[in-house]
Amino acid sequence: MKARMRRLGVVALAVLFMSACAAEEKTVVYAADYPAYDSADALFAGAKLVIEGRLTGTKHVMTEVEPADDETETDPQLNPNAGATPDPATPPAGPPTVMTVSSVEVLKVRKGLARVGQVIQVKELGGTLDGVTYEEQDATPLKAGVTYMLFLETYPDSPASLLNPEQAKYVVTSAGTYSAMPENPVKLEDTDVQRLSAKD
Repeated sequence: MKARMRRLGVVALAVLFMSACAAEEKTVVYAADYPAYDSADALFAGAKLVIEGRLTGTKHVMTEVEPADDETETDPQLNPNAGATPDPATPPAGPPTVMTVSSVEVLKVRKGLARVGQVIQVKELGGTLDGVTYEEQDATPLKAGVTYMLFLETYPDSPASLLNPEQAKYVVTSAGTYSAMPENPVKLEDTDVQRLSAKD
């Protein structure tokens, strides 16, 4: 079973399209569209928060659901379905949007409001909920114990999220260099990091 989801803006969940779900199926695969970045400058410019951080190993699952129409609203301008007879052939609502939230200890702050030693929450699409595995197509999840450079969008009432699951994280190697994910063509050099961090 596959689901298609389009994110508008940076990480806003806008539309979720889902085929009928058979009871025996245990995996949902999300396919999402994200902004693409062609340079380190563009990544820094697009992110509200840029950090080097290490996953502490603590993860939990959350769900995000689109606001439902107010079925009690009788004004046709506010509720186009007002007065309509429910269609028995209407397919059931799709599954929730499942997110895995990781705890990340901040080691260095390159841009934005955070402090070294702070633990922040970062969410990624996918996870396991009620025995069903939700996966994002062609994405590499964050791994516990690994140090990353993360380019993040932040929110007042929700965990931060990556600008792009493949382009917005780089593994920080033991030599202090930055290793891109397999599908990311943008190389990140220490000179880029120093130059762009100095602008903030």
